[in-house]
Amino acid sequence: LIEQAAQYTNPVRDRELDLRGYKIPVLENLGATLDQFDTIDFSDNEVRKLDGFPLLKRLKTLLMNNNRIW
Repeated sequence: LIEQAAQYTNPVRDRELDLRGYKIPVLENLGATLDQFDTIDFSDNEVRKLDGFPLLKRLKTLLMNNNRIW
């Protein structure tokens, strides 16, 4: 999924990975991003918990609106 998702430079000139709207229930395998993105957009999914993140030194912004996080 990460390899097939849209990747672009957003309006604030950050490298962004767009994983919006895939109905992802669990965040896993984020190491596959190879720490290449400043922003990852997980909006409009079904994520319930924020855990299991690898060290992503470049990541500055994580967009998580419209999920099921308590």
